[in-house]
Amino acid sequence: MSNNQSITVIITYAQKNKVYNIEIDPSTKVQELINEFYEMLHPSGQEKIVLRYQGTQLNPNRTFEEQGVRKGTQIDLLVETQGGL
Repeated sequence: MSNNQSITVIITYAQKNKVYNIEIDPSTKVQELINEFYEMLHPSGQEKIVLRYQGTQLNPNRTFEEQGVRKGTQIDLLVETQGGL
């Protein structure tokens, strides 16, 4: 039985000097939060949003819980251009 305890994580978007405190369910897939950021940030078609925790890119297809994300965890948000030049 999963406990649906929301946790607050700190998302740091250094490229724009923004910090977001976001409440998530630890059993949420990382991709779901990335999708929310797409709606908020509207990156261009060539850009993709990446979330990193302790220097490692979070796997979008796994949950936050599976990847050790806990309450108060700081996650870095990066917008990367795909395909180089």
